[in-house]
Amino acid sequence: MKYLYLAILMLATSLCASNWQTITNVDHIYDYLEANGDAYLATWGGVVRVPGGLHNEGILHGIDYLNTGNGLVSNDIRTLANIGFSNSLWMGSSDLGISIKSPLGLQDVNTSLGLPSNQVTRIIEDQSTILVATSAGLALFYYLEGVSFPLMLHQYTSENTSGGLLGNEIKDMLLMADRRLFLATNSGISYVHIDSLDVDSAWHSMHYAGSPLPIGGSVHLSANSTHLAIAVENRIFVHSLDLNQGSWQIYNSQNGLTGHLISSVLTEDDLAIWTSYGSWDESLLSWSNPDSILISRISANGQAVHYPANTAGLGYSPISKIVAGSQYLTFCSWGQGMYLKADDEFLNWTPNNIGFGKISQIISDQNHDPWFASGYYDNDPVRKGTMGVSKLQNGLWSTYNIINSPIHSDNIVGVAVDTLNRKWFATWDNTNSPAGWLRGLSILDEENNLWKHLNTDGIRTWDNETQTWGPFDTSTRLTTATIGGIYPGPDNTMLIMCYDGGVDVMNMDLQIISRFTLANSVYQRGLYAFYNGDKYFFGTNNDRGLIIWNHDSLPSTGGSHWITPTPPDLSNCIVYGVVSVDTPYEGRQHWIAASTGLFMWNESNWYRYDTMIKRFIYSPTSFQWVNDTLYYVDEERLFGSVRTTPTSIFLDPFNRIWIGSMENGISMYNPETERFTNYFKPAQPLLSNYITALGYDPVLGNLLIGTPDGLNTLKIGRSIKPDTALQNAKAFPNPFRPSIHGSVQIVNLPGDSMPAGTGKCNIYDSSGALVAKLTENAFSRFQWNGRSESGKDCASGIYFFVVADANGNTKKGKLALIR
Repeated sequence: MKYLYLAILMLATSLCASNWQTITNVDHIYDYLEANGDAYLATWGGVVRVPGGLHNEGILHGIDYLNTGNGLVSNDIRTLANIGFSNSLWMGSSDLGISIKSPLGLQDVNTSLGLPSNQVTRIIEDQSTILVATSAGLALFYYLEGVSFPLMLHQYTSENTSGGLLGNEIKDMLLMADRRLFLATNSGISYVHIDSLDVDSAWHSMHYAGSPLPIGGSVHLSANSTHLAIAVENRIFVHSLDLNQGSWQIYNSQNGLTGHLISSVLTEDDLAIWTSYGSWDESLLSWSNPDSILISRISANGQAVHYPANTAGLGYSPISKIVAGSQYLTFCSWGQGMYLKADDEFLNWTPNNIGFGKISQIISDQNHDPWFASGYYDNDPVRKGTMGVSKLQNGLWSTYNIINSPIHSDNIVGVAVDTLNRKWFATWDNTNSPAGWLRGLSILDEENNLWKHLNTDGIRTWDNETQTWGPFDTSTRLTTATIGGIYPGPDNTMLIMCYDGGVDVMNMDLQIISRFTLANSVYQRGLYAFYNGDKYFFGTNNDRGLIIWNHDSLPSTGGSHWITPTPPDLSNCIVYGVVSVDTPYEGRQHWIAASTGLFMWNESNWYRYDTMIKRFIYSPTSFQWVNDTLYYVDEERLFGSVRTTPTSIFLDPFNRIWIGSMENGISMYNPETERFTNYFKPAQPLLSNYITALGYDPVLGNLLIGTPDGLNTLKIGRSIKPDTALQNAKAFPNPFRPSIHGSVQIVNLPGDSMPAGTGKCNIYDSSGALVAKLTENAFSRFQWNGRSESGKDCASGIYFFVVADANGNTKKGKLALIR
């Protein structure tokens, strides 16, 4: 059986690449386009360009990604059109209008420039104009000679066509070879010749007397050279292109269809009809199909062939759209990439990407592989989330969900790693949740391919041979099966936050060795725990807020080491994270990101950081916050002076504190300088200014930034060097201008890292005299500012560098310095 798998390497390795990278989920596909020899995919994670097309089996590199991180107006792109006369790609979104990519760059078109609505459903080129269908009517655009951006020529609505356009919410649009335009709306289907758009009487309704077409519901249009096909809900209506002659052929569950809602229809020139099945949920951005049959084909003689999931090369995901490609019929799937129909089977093109958009937690395991959770504190699925967990290993992504693994739920709110490198997955309550979701927690032992599931009934093991769960061992039972989070504790233990029940402490033999309740918490709604080696911090869901056990022993119910913070701000809040840091000037500090603000406790006083006043101190006598530290005039302020809510906090290996926010990106606090540095859109290529999680990849040296739309990475420095050898030392930029570039980087390629140990680099001038001695920086590179050891500016000329690793191996190179 043939099977085509093209992996996309999403992490760029070019030295010219930015310190920022953007990774979105792009296997949930709305639309497919072939233009200029390339393939384009419209997804809920932006647009993907595949050079040479999907059929090019050699394509592993050179894939382009467009998303909000590099200029798209939205990540949720519903439709694509190649506009030949302007050499541009139009990308219509569900919420923010259109992005246009041309040789001049990216442009945006929205309601301020003539769109009836920013919700775009279809875009079609017609000679020198562009037709744009939206949820509020039709717009016609054109390009004026000498003008580089499109101009709106006219809008068409039900109101200004005297009802010719039956409804304003256009669901699909189709332009025939004879230039008749068909528009499927919420109130029925209209058609009109393009040249007569402005003539009200030229508009026609498809719902004439005797027409079998129903009004409303989901509608999809398709046509070949002789026939028109209209899918409405769970039926397909076919008619010759001469609508004044002949009758309708109707397909339903009695003559070829399954009876389920139709997601797409395509008519071939041989009169065969392809259809796919699915029900769209706009609130969740989700296609669902209750039946095992994904696709049907009805031949011209009425013979039907059905293609069930997991057969003939198909996966399990619903098909969202069928498109006729230049060489193959192409099928857009909702979760497993693209399929190309070849002979009797389907060839799969699956992108190598994270399995979802919304990231709720990030953690790295003992092999330094990052894991990402997508859960949410609710029983129901959420947009782009509640889709299991993903792992990144050596540049390749894998995802675990209830369909492809024994994981007990897709609503994974937390991930933890124990000292045996097992992964623990916590889930929320499953009341009224989708079928198959279970409560409790799962444990994955990757090395032994072993899964376990724990809840209030006990613990059970997955049988890989029978693909079923074994019986429960009732000797280990959780206090409650709704898990707010799982966190490592002392002495090889795990702290399980049993929502509504307190904390269970489990050892590596999966035995519960202790249970305790949180002090002063009425409902015991624990979500968060942090053990820093000498004390514990616990966070609840507004059920007391922050609670501290001020001792290195295991906490106990009613014990003497419980501390309740004095500021009322921390008494009724959600705690998103805590870090403990040793500072050069103020000693040990504990920073808390909470729904009520950013706080710090130095074990003597409580402080609150703000945007107007840098730091307040809490007065235990006046019970108020009073000014403690002001900002300097030129100083960057917390969250760029935008009042917002902290959502996450992370301490990197270089003792810097990173704080994510709900509305304005990230602030980094450096205890050495005692200053904030801010990272937010549009100054930085973040996918979103809403930061949902923070983590770190020690080998690549990347800060991992979770958002509701995917993952950003930012190079902040390595703490672990990859296994590499000294191979090829290169300088960039070269030539190097200190006044423009600041410094020149000398790196070891292809791994962009020096080998293990401490390397060194010497710079020599053309006479052979030693100019400068360089040491490795946090990125395992060498950096030279163009100055000598004495601090003087070096003159323009050719310089030579010699790089040596810890074993004495050397590589040489040269660079040009221009003043």
